[in-house]
Amino acid sequence: MIGEIQSFVDDSSPRSSFDPTCLILYPPSGPSPPAESVQQYLRRLARAAQADAADMACSSILAGQGSESDDTGDIALWLGSKDHARADVVLETLGLSEWVASGEVAGSNFVAPRESRVEKLLGEMEESFSFRASASMTGGIVLFFLIGRVSGGWAGLGGIGTWT
Repeated sequence: MIGEIQSFVDDSSPRSSFDPTCLILYPPSGPSPPAESVQQYLRRLARAAQADAADMACSSILAGQGSESDDTGDIALWLGSKDHARADVVLETLGLSEWVASGEVAGSNFVAPRESRVEKLLGEMEESFSFRASASMTGGIVLFFLIGRVSGGWAGLGGIGTWT
């Protein structure tokens, strides 16, 4: 997912960093890492999303079964303590504002499958919302986000879907 997103961003732009041990993507602005308990929660959330997606025979629980992609899973995002209650602020923090300038940002109304692993973990997230973002230059790639407030800041999941 990281490589796909960054391949559409200007090469001179700062890059996000990914911690593979925690499965967390940190934005280019470099907010301080969350507390260990939040890192553990985000790791559980990312693994739950991957397991639920596998149960549904798709690669991303956020993108769902309609996506043609089978090689991009959902990852955790840590956005920091700044208020991220709007999609445009999330995209700006991730360095994707210009990427979606030629596309569309819309709510996605994500609902976790009943009794899924993800549904059980979402209770720890407040003020959650979901949205999707696409750009005309990506050839059918759509980014999906589930964002909410957790202890110490804003976090969530990000995934990619592909439609042709």
